[in-house]
Amino acid sequence: MNSALLLAALLSTPSFAAPKAPDFKISRMQNAPVSQIKSLADLKGKVVFLEFWATWCPACVTGIPHVNRVIDSLKGESVVFLSVTDEPADAIETFRKTHEMKTWVGIDEEGLSLKAFHVSGRPAGFLISKDGTLLADIFPDDLEEKDIRDALAGRFTPRPVTWEDSPNRTATGSATGKTYFEAKISAASGKPGMRRSFDGLEAAAMPFAQNVAWIWDVEASQVIVDSAPVAEFNFTLKTSPEGFEKGRELLKTAVQSAFGVRVAPEKRETDALVLTLSTAKDSPRPKPGAEGGKSGLMRYGGGRLLGKVPMSMVARALWLSLDKPVVDGTGLAGEYEFDMEWKYGDRAELDRLLAARGLSLVPARRTIDFLRVSPEKP
Repeated sequence: MNSALLLAALLSTPSFAAPKAPDFKISRMQNAPVSQIKSLADLKGKVVFLEFWATWCPACVTGIPHVNRVIDSLKGESVVFLSVTDEPADAIETFRKTHEMKTWVGIDEEGLSLKAFHVSGRPAGFLISKDGTLLADIFPDDLEEKDIRDALAGRFTPRPVTWEDSPNRTATGSATGKTYFEAKISAASGKPGMRRSFDGLEAAAMPFAQNVAWIWDVEASQVIVDSAPVAEFNFTLKTSPEGFEKGRELLKTAVQSAFGVRVAPEKRETDALVLTLSTAKDSPRPKPGAEGGKSGLMRYGGGRLLGKVPMSMVARALWLSLDKPVVDGTGLAGEYEFDMEWKYGDRAELDRLLAARGLSLVPARRTIDFLRVSPEKP
């Protein structure tokens, strides 16, 4: 074979054979002509852009208008835009009242579809061909009309997908079996979002106050910034699971050193809600947590509270749902079992659920712990 024919043969040989997309099912749909998706086969014959998102993810929310515009440009085409979240259906219905979403919205509270696509960070997006081939992973903000039209015409060149939990990702020091730490602060770059992996967590281009809140383990509403040194920044934390809290402490030092700021606790009196225990005779009581089993908040915020936790964590979870400080005034020690779901924003329904457990939320003025971020004095 001469060199010209050899070159032509090489150019005509595909360099990557795209696999079939993982199968998945969505048991509940909103804003769609179907009530559920039993499998990917239900969408055969259509190009699918599958997005994983959440209302708590700023990058997901700010990217909604862009995806809406792509959808508008492809009206009448054989394509499905599917946005999947593991949040409660009521919370999503409330969110959609103030945020126009033109995608089909899938509710997967068990998170099985997220596991199928190895998703830990949001947002994440995948382009799937008419025959179920996984063509590429595409950040929703990067999705272009041309991508969809090329997929519809069968001329989209498949790209290898890098799964978030790929075992090929390595972590310095992990082979020794010893605890290791790596905390890194860098200038904002890339698309905003947070990504968990087997060896830590990465945040890209997230707002300054939001990053501080995560690193100091408080709510964003507890962070008071006198003057933000930057609008956003990236951070990376790599550590063994048992060293996660130590790594968080290193990040605190790194933030203050990198930006020349001091992050200090500050107590402020403010309107709050106190979680109290009923004193009425024969009133019900929260269910004590069973011995063994997993402790912690499994689902919380947005009209959902599930887990075996101390009452202080119940108060914090309610804070997220009510967007108002909630403090524990029950005096109860130990852990308690909770499995409550209410329509997000329906305070009356929440009060009924709490009352069934002998609890109530009482308005009061309380001194709350805040964090003040101020420039370090020279």
